Amino acid sequence: MNTVDDLLRLETERQRALVEEDHARLDSLFADELLYVHTTGLVQDKAQYLDYARQAVRYLAVERGELVVRLFGDSLALMSGPQCNLLQKRGGGEPVRAEGFATQVWTRDEAGWRIASFHGTRTAG
Repeated sequence: MNTVDDLLRLETERQRALVEEDHARLDSLFADELLYVHTTGLVQDKAQYLDYARQAVRYLAVERGELVVRLFGDSLALMSGPQCNLLQKRGGGEPVRAEGFATQVWTRDEAGWRIASFHGTRTAG
């Protein structure tokens, strides 16, 4: 398996972990220095994002369109493409569909590939 395939597999794993609420796996997929920018403009570090995923919302579905992966050396990659999340607030209410475009910065260290930055932007329309 090549690096691009590895990264695409890890991204699929991130999506699965969100929907299945596998917070331990999410923790391992995000770098400690994570900067997460939601499509709403909310900016969080790793601890804040993991807390948000545990306590504020439930990811009912996470879908990605065609992803483009660009490698920069052996330890830096940029992944980008469309994303659609179906979310529901933990307190209830109607599910919300959040469509956008996401750019992820993946870095590799002794722990393997992890997401150091995730930036979502709402799709115009």
